[in-house]
Parts: sequence; C-alpha cells; structure tokens
Amino acid sequence: MQLKASTDYGMRAILYLAAQGTTCSSKDIAEDMSIPRDYLIQLAQLLRNAGIIEARPGKHGGYRLAKDPADTNVLEIMEALDDDAKQSTRAKRDARKGGAMVQEIKQVYDLIEESMDAYLSSLTVQMLLDCARNGDNSRTFLAERLQEESRRLLDAVK
Repeated sequence: MQLKASTDYGMRAILYLAAQGTTCSSKDIAEDMSIPRDYLIQLAQLLRNAGIIEARPGKHGGYRLAKDPADTNVLEIMEALDDDAKQSTRAKRDARKGGAMVQEIKQVYDLIEESMDAYLSSLTVQMLLDCARNGDNSRTFLAERLQEESRRLLDAVK
C-alpha cells in the first residue's frame, strides 16, 4: 500500500517535529524532509485544526507538536490529513443499495477498515521515532505490534 502524498508529507513533518523536539520553521521542515513548502503550509493548517501541531507566527515562529509524541497516534494524523475524503467515501458507500451479497461485502470491507484503524491507532509517533532510530529492529517491532493488536481484537470478539 502506498500512502497519498498528503499523508506521506504530513507524517514526515510530524516525525521531523518529534525528532527535533522544538519549534521548527516551515522552511527547515520543507528543506530537510523534501516537502514542497507551500504544500507543507496547507497540511500544517489541517494538522493544527486537528490539534496535532501548534503554529507560532513571527520571525522566530514555526511549528511544533501540540502533544507529547507518545500521545499522538498515526490514525489521528491520517484522519486529520484525509478527513474530508474519508467522510465523502463513507457517505457514497452508505447511499448505495444492494442485495444480500453487497451487504456482506460491505461488512467485510468495514471489518478491514476497523482492523486497519485499530492497528494505526496503536502506533504512536514516539514508536515510529524509536523505529527510525533503531533501524535494524524496526520491522520486528512493527510486526510484534501488529500481533499484539490482532490478539486484542480477537479478545474483544470473545
């Protein structure tokens, strides 16, 4: 699965801010993370509206995380960057009518979406930052996290 450009750039910006741990200018973020600056500013507005980052105007202003990296999860970021599209897709899907088979397929699709949301909400910005710093073990860490989340979902069904 490939992320949309808005999600990719937004995640890069958030991870950069988490790694820096301070207020960073849009110029620095854009240059260091290879993000078009005008696009970064648009994405930052969405992230600010969602309460994920704070914006500080002025000569020494910029952006910083609004919360501790351990308190922000990947799903929050993705939803902030893609909220309008997700709501539109759900509305279109709910408006369609169909027979029993269509309803069964919708249920399966909803299950897939719930599973992905559960996993993404279990990953915090701090976890991703730790993965980046611990490159050799990052795949193992993420796989273990997925296994933990799968067990949690199974236990919730029982």
